[in-house]
Amino acid sequence: MYFRDPGGKNPFVTHDFADASRGAVGIFAVSSGTSTTSTTTTTSSSQSVTTVHVAISSGSGVTTTSLGYSPDRITVVIGVNNTVMWMNEDGTIHTVTGTNSSFGSGFLNPGDSFTHTFTAPGTYPYKCTIHSWMAGTVVVKKGR
Repeated sequence: MYFRDPGGKNPFVTHDFADASRGAVGIFAVSSGTSTTSTTTTTSSSQSVTTVHVAISSGSGVTTTSLGYSPDRITVVIGVNNTVMWMNEDGTIHTVTGTNSSFGSGFLNPGDSFTHTFTAPGTYPYKCTIHSWMAGTVVVKKGR
């Protein structure tokens, strides 16, 4: 990246403002001089800008019409946002288990989270092994 400014701070933000509110913002701190190197300082909330968050919704363990996972279908891109974090916001135990057993959380107590980084393109359906009505899908696309 090239900056005409010989030094200073240059803010950036994603144009998907929902992501910006989750921490997808930062500042390029450009050092003065003729060097082509620069320092990048990223600011964010406690959430990583490369992590997609999925909630295990409150009440999903007792409501069979609930999607359970929110959102229940996500698309991620390798090298951009291919890490997914599921957070159990319900009052009961759940799991996040790939239907092909390629990943699994084990038991997630209320308030627990599970993180998985996808490394190969494909479609990854998953489910809660305790609550048969809860299912979701992660679609992983190849990075550029």
